[in-house]
Amino acid sequence: MNTSTTIRFGGFVLNRARGCLEDSRGDERFLRPKSYRLLEVLLDRRGKLVSKDDLVREVWPNVFVSDDSLAQCVSDVRRALGAEGAGLLRTVPRRGYVLLDEDAIPDCPLKMRGRPWQFLAGGRVAAILVVSTGLWSLAPKPVEVTTALTEDVSIPAEGRAEALLDARDWRKRENNDEARVLLEAVLRENPGNADAWANLGLTYWLEVRHVAWGGGRREMKQAVDIVGRAIAIGGSARSHRLLAEMRLLAPFPEMRSPVDALANARAAVALDPKDADNLAVLARVLVLTGRAKEAVHTIEQARQGDLTEPDWYREIAGLSYLLVGEPSRAVEEFGPLHGAGTFVSARWWPGWLLAASLAHAGRVEDATMVVRIAQRGRPIQDLADISHSLTGFADTAGLNVVLDGLRMAGVPD
Repeated sequence: MNTSTTIRFGGFVLNRARGCLEDSRGDERFLRPKSYRLLEVLLDRRGKLVSKDDLVREVWPNVFVSDDSLAQCVSDVRRALGAEGAGLLRTVPRRGYVLLDEDAIPDCPLKMRGRPWQFLAGGRVAAILVVSTGLWSLAPKPVEVTTALTEDVSIPAEGRAEALLDARDWRKRENNDEARVLLEAVLRENPGNADAWANLGLTYWLEVRHVAWGGGRREMKQAVDIVGRAIAIGGSARSHRLLAEMRLLAPFPEMRSPVDALANARAAVALDPKDADNLAVLARVLVLTGRAKEAVHTIEQARQGDLTEPDWYREIAGLSYLLVGEPSRAVEEFGPLHGAGTFVSARWWPGWLLAASLAHAGRVEDATMVVRIAQRGRPIQDLADISHSLTGFADTAGLNVVLDGLRMAGVPD
């Protein structure tokens, strides 16, 4: 292990004395504790492939976490590195990550199984939500997907499709289309592959979620039917989690089913109760269907199982506390999320929830300030628009709590 007080790489400095990442100007780039630790581990093994299992053991010793917790930390690191460090952290699909000393060296392969394994510039995408794990989460930077991913036949087709979906970018619909072609080929060979069916359904769901892609009722129905088929032939907890999300958040009212969403969220937890993300998704469904007290208990269980504290956990906890009558605790959860990012999602806006929580906590002036900032740059101006945008609220009483808070903050009816 490198014991130096500072480690320099690609124009950045990991300042171990201060426990922070600094850029070339000496300014600090924010990282959560687990994300900082992940970067430290990668730096100690610079230029080498570090497997996902090794990273989990180093960053979360003696704690069970899902791959999604690791992915969230990787996204945090990429966000902190920004555009100037976009080529430093590379994903090797289905294997792990490599941190380079300098910026992108695209023709530098790793040898695996006797063949060159081209690096994929990893990372997540500026999307409305991260479907498989961080529902309604704040969006990290989009990244470029290299053609080497689909040209290297040593990578199984299903793995190439998964990597394309993991690196999805709402500006690159062709990645989604390519993943679909790969998955359809996999299913022609093995029609009983439940995971491939679930990923195929995800490609149609993304068409609906990314408004610019123009997905409509036809794609929505295909998404529900395909993921339903994955479940019917023995789908995983992830399949149930995905179907729960679709049945709760479908933009077409006739395709929503809160009862179905709750049943699938509970099934995901029953199949894998140790996965914190399953618990968090269940908490989301609970709070949006009028079960806020149960949601508080469930999201706190999830937080005990995932010490990284993803932003979307805070969103669920904040809404749960607001709806059980603890607005001050809700403010504590939403406050760290407030900023430009809290209003960008087309379906879920923590900024509005922060304003409502502040108002219910008696901080009406602060709530009014949050609302005024939002109204300067957003087309949504009144309660009817905000209510329409909060897709998934199946609990009228809970929705009215939010709208009443916003009304106190000065949002017109």
